Amino acid sequence: MKIAVVGGGAAGLVAAGSAKGAEVVLFEHKDKVGRKIYITGKGRCNFTNVCDVPTFLQNVVTNDRFLRGALYRFTPDDAVALLENNGCKTKVERGRRAFPLSDKASDVTKALTKYAADNGTAFRTDAKISSVKKDGERFIVISDYGAESFDKVIMCTGGVSYPATGSDGSAHKIIQALGHTIVKPYPSLVALYCDEDLSKARGLTLKHVSVSCDGVKPIFGDMLITDSGVSGPIILTLSAYTAKRSFPYIISVDFKPSLPIDELDDRIIKDFEAQKNKQFKNSLDLLLPKSIIPYIIDRSGIDPEKRVNSVTKAERRNLILAIKEFTLTVVGNEGFEHAVVTQGGVDVKEVDPKTMESKLVNGLYFGGEVLDVDALTGGYNFHIALATGFIAGSSAVGNNG
Repeated sequence: MKIAVVGGGAAGLVAAGSAKGAEVVLFEHKDKVGRKIYITGKGRCNFTNVCDVPTFLQNVVTNDRFLRGALYRFTPDDAVALLENNGCKTKVERGRRAFPLSDKASDVTKALTKYAADNGTAFRTDAKISSVKKDGERFIVISDYGAESFDKVIMCTGGVSYPATGSDGSAHKIIQALGHTIVKPYPSLVALYCDEDLSKARGLTLKHVSVSCDGVKPIFGDMLITDSGVSGPIILTLSAYTAKRSFPYIISVDFKPSLPIDELDDRIIKDFEAQKNKQFKNSLDLLLPKSIIPYIIDRSGIDPEKRVNSVTKAERRNLILAIKEFTLTVVGNEGFEHAVVTQGGVDVKEVDPKTMESKLVNGLYFGGEVLDVDALTGGYNFHIALATGFIAGSSAVGNNG
């Protein structure tokens, strides 16, 4: 049996390695495989999250039900074992996030490449695919290497995020030509642009804050102020849940989520009593980071020159609202060039979740980010690529156990 794997990322390499006994040709249109792996996790490659399947599924944003069976069949422990068995020592850090022991993403690439190579995979780099067509029971793949005939094809062509790594969405037209539906792609896990000018606080990391949005539960953690808006872990998470929203939309930051309104009021009264003769503009240093204070003062509507012993109860309430409901108008995001993952891709209603085989075209399989599945940060997306790639490759050779 001759199998073409299109795409040399994590999903493609695992698909090639798990198609045991087949003659596998892997096509990668960049000059080397694993380009996106090298930048995953800021070059450290958080390759899975060592948690149980129900916990994992809670971190899947799109089409979690589709992935359920795949995650039970290829677990986080299986991902660790695959890397360890192919020469990459691993470790688990805070939040159950698994990394290579060396902190080098290149070691993950080497291990996955070895896994594919040990199955006899022929690697074709700098191989742009112009078409994949069904010809009776076989497929004709036309690439820079010419036209070749295959029994089966596994599409692991990625999404649209980080296009410089080869994940540029160029294969979507090929997949559509085979009869499949592509759910419109959106950038996910991406920094947001805001209409408000927060540039005087740029570079500020706000610890233990929360962000919320209409229809999205508050998300707690750290946030970063940028030149053009907001970023950091909770913003990336929020962006996954708002990826398909039209701009502009409103988000709300709570700078003191651990303090209910009444407790925050008591805290402010206490601070004011300790600084009775201070001007309001100089009274919040014990409560908030210095660079964000001018924005809070402006939102409160309180005269910055006013003495704190003259601040009224009504004004204090306005201050509390400014701290706990600091609204921002999101007008855009950093786009696919900087998005960690793509939301959208091959409609999973057209794919068998047990095998990753197309329900429309016999012998056509999918793996990784090309599918309309995505998750939060923490190793979940990389694991999805490994799991779906493994199942696609195994199923293509009839190993569905």
